[in-house]
Amino acid sequence: MKAQRRTNLLWGLVLLALAAVLAARTLGYIPDGVVDLIIRSWPALLVLAGLSFLLRDRLPFGSLIALIVSGLIVAGVATTAYSGRASLQATDYRQTIDQPLNADVTLLRLRVSTLATGVELLRSLSSTAAISGEFVGSAESRVDVVFEPVAGDNSATLTLTEVQPGGFPSLESVGRGALRLEIPADVPLDVEFTGRDGDVILNMNGLELERMNVLVTSGDIIATLPEYQPVLSDAAGSQGTLTTRNGNLALFIPSAVAARLELNREGSGIEPQYDANIYNYLVGDVLEARAIETASMVVRYTLTVPRGLIRIEVPG
Repeated sequence: MKAQRRTNLLWGLVLLALAAVLAARTLGYIPDGVVDLIIRSWPALLVLAGLSFLLRDRLPFGSLIALIVSGLIVAGVATTAYSGRASLQATDYRQTIDQPLNADVTLLRLRVSTLATGVELLRSLSSTAAISGEFVGSAESRVDVVFEPVAGDNSATLTLTEVQPGGFPSLESVGRGALRLEIPADVPLDVEFTGRDGDVILNMNGLELERMNVLVTSGDIIATLPEYQPVLSDAAGSQGTLTTRNGNLALFIPSAVAARLELNREGSGIEPQYDANIYNYLVGDVLEARAIETASMVVRYTLTVPRGLIRIEVPG
């Protein structure tokens, strides 16, 4: 009789939980993605029923064990399904980006923040003074674009933020995004990028790059610096930090540009790759161009790569 009461209590709790979910859904407290996951998880009730009947007379707390095992099965299946979909490129949604700029803009502050999206920034071949590009991703994502001109000094800030207004996405809507931006060649540029998951290609060749700060939680960074001497920042200070917490960093530096690179590998022990004929490795984990004292173009960056490889290339 005691085992029967435990089983009835278990299924009473299950029915109560289902009723609570339906009520919350009716009131709009549960997003569509969670409902989609619950519907897909209904076979776990069969596992729960089978285990509870098998274990109730054989093990103490058999019903509780059945409930825990069923929950772990649901979590494992959901994690596997979402991880598999998350690695695929989604093409359900396309958004064109076209932001005109004043012809006499003195500095453009470009702020980009993405989720599970690969990003490419490069020089525009058009003579039009505008930031153009396209975002391709899932139907659950979009890019908010905010342009803020600054009165008085002709500078401006362009902020692009990837958001998911619907919250937890359904399985069919999960997928990686891709963002491509083309930047005018004659605009002084201050780039700040933050990405959660995705590779980043920053081809700054031909651009008037003043500063560049990049933070990627998971993904590789491939960055190409321009043949350009920053003029709006402190000549003796750093022009930015390139950080990937889980990924590799490849930095392409033109031969005409001398660089001082402070490395932050956080004790990973992964040795950087560089041409010893061009760079000196200094105490303090610093790579410095041998020609830095006489070069006409000098840049200074901090490279933070705790779990990957730092590779410095000089294009031929």
